[in-house]
Amino acid sequence: MNMPTTISDPARQLLPAFGEDGADKAKAPVLLKRLLFTVGGLLIVLFVLAAVIPMGGAVIGGGAVGVESRVKRIAHPTGGVIKAIYVRNGEHVKQGQLLMRLDDTVTGADATYSNLTVEQLLAQKGRLEAERLGSGKLVFPPELTNSANPSAAKAMADEARLFSIRQTEEAGLRAQLAARVLQYNEEIRGLESQMAALKQQRKLIEPERQGVKDLWDKQLVTINRLNQLERTAVDLDGNVGSLQAQIAQARARITEAQQQSIQLGQTRRVQAGTELAQVNTALNQQQLRSVAASDQQDRSEIRAPYTGVIEKIAFAAMGDVVRPAEPIMEIVPDRDTFVVEAMISPTDIDQVMKGQPARVQFSSFNRPTTPEILGRVTYVATDRTENPEAHQAYYMVRIEVDLAAVKKEGLALRSGMPAEVFIETGHRSMISYLTKPFMDQFMRAFRDN
Repeated sequence: MNMPTTISDPARQLLPAFGEDGADKAKAPVLLKRLLFTVGGLLIVLFVLAAVIPMGGAVIGGGAVGVESRVKRIAHPTGGVIKAIYVRNGEHVKQGQLLMRLDDTVTGADATYSNLTVEQLLAQKGRLEAERLGSGKLVFPPELTNSANPSAAKAMADEARLFSIRQTEEAGLRAQLAARVLQYNEEIRGLESQMAALKQQRKLIEPERQGVKDLWDKQLVTINRLNQLERTAVDLDGNVGSLQAQIAQARARITEAQQQSIQLGQTRRVQAGTELAQVNTALNQQQLRSVAASDQQDRSEIRAPYTGVIEKIAFAAMGDVVRPAEPIMEIVPDRDTFVVEAMISPTDIDQVMKGQPARVQFSSFNRPTTPEILGRVTYVATDRTENPEAHQAYYMVRIEVDLAAVKKEGLALRSGMPAEVFIETGHRSMISYLTKPFMDQFMRAFRDN
């Protein structure tokens, strides 16, 4: 007969605990499954998000601030000795402002002499042109008439005086020839009067000669009387012929004098034309020398080509010698567009092209957050640059920054400031970033050697 089992008090106290532990063990697999499902779900969600959600990519490069037209180096083509320096480093200058003056003692003298010679040749040209045209009025070129230099006025006065003298000389010669013609005409009139008188005498003795001849034929007079009248008639005819010859000579001299008067003007015009050609040749050569001398003198004054800030003055004292083409100072233009020149790795250059947006950070500003300005790629080098000292190769890229944003941020950009650029390359999924290295290695591993 089965007896009822009696459980002691300590055992009773252990039974509930044993029962609860068993229940927990029964629940453990369920909790593990829930945990696995939760983790798996999260992984799936993360995988989907990584495959779907795009992430912005960028090519990163370091660089420095510059200006679009770069810093202007000021130099002198021929050099010289410094006479005065009017600016200092950091000084703001305006376009055309005098920066430095070189000694122009020699160049100034050359320019002055060349200008004087050109003015003299121009005045001679005006006089010779008037003489060549036979004009009685002297007209000088506007280069002289519009000039305020006393030397130009003196050159015109000298040539006007010479023109007047030559005009007077020509007028005097013409007057002499005209007087000679008048004299010859008077002589002709006198000869013609004498010839008329001789002809009258010849006419008067002709009846007497004829009467004596008739008497001689009748033997009423001697031959001497007839011969005397014959000789008188012959003498009269001879004298008339001589007078006619003298009249012809006088008329020939009149023609010669008139021809000389005509040739006088022609000779003067021909001579003026010959001299004018020589003067034009000399004037062209001298004008070239004058331009060169004036340019050399003007270059003795070194002026600012742009409005900007002066930097890196290479000379500090009067008397220093500037060699040809040696940099004298630099000027940073004010109104040039700021650009950032960045160095891009050759492995990333395939992702960079002109027109891409970019972000530029300027770490040199002492601010709580690094200023960031938007920009755009304006230039991509076609070939890479090697830096043997740094054992570095890179492609030069220029990014033009937004000036409005620069002003809004209150940034005072300076040429040479360091900058870091982020050139946007488009959007890719996170999973593509994670798998790309593995895929690259995978492709290399299965490539035939």
